[in-house]
Amino acid sequence: MRVTAAGIKRVSMAALICTKSGHRPRLIYRIHLDRGPAKGWRKGFTETDYARLLDAAHQQLGGPIVLVWDNLNTHVSRSMRMLIDAR
Repeated sequence: MRVTAAGIKRVSMAALICTKSGHRPRLIYRIHLDRGPAKGWRKGFTETDYARLLDAAHQQLGGPIVLVWDNLNTHVSRSMRMLIDAR
């Protein structure tokens, strides 16, 4: 059997660990499926995907969120800053 890297599919996950004093910790997550090479599709999460995750967390938790990002380019992009500021 011949295998090449061109057809590799990947699963990415973005998650938030949520803690609140007196409550059990929660894990809120989203999964992104990369179905293989396709023009115009990103392999990972976009700013919009992260914004949807944050919106879902805000609805489930019913309160403000303290967010700690790493320096991933999608996390620190200008469009992500604008999305966060708008919320």
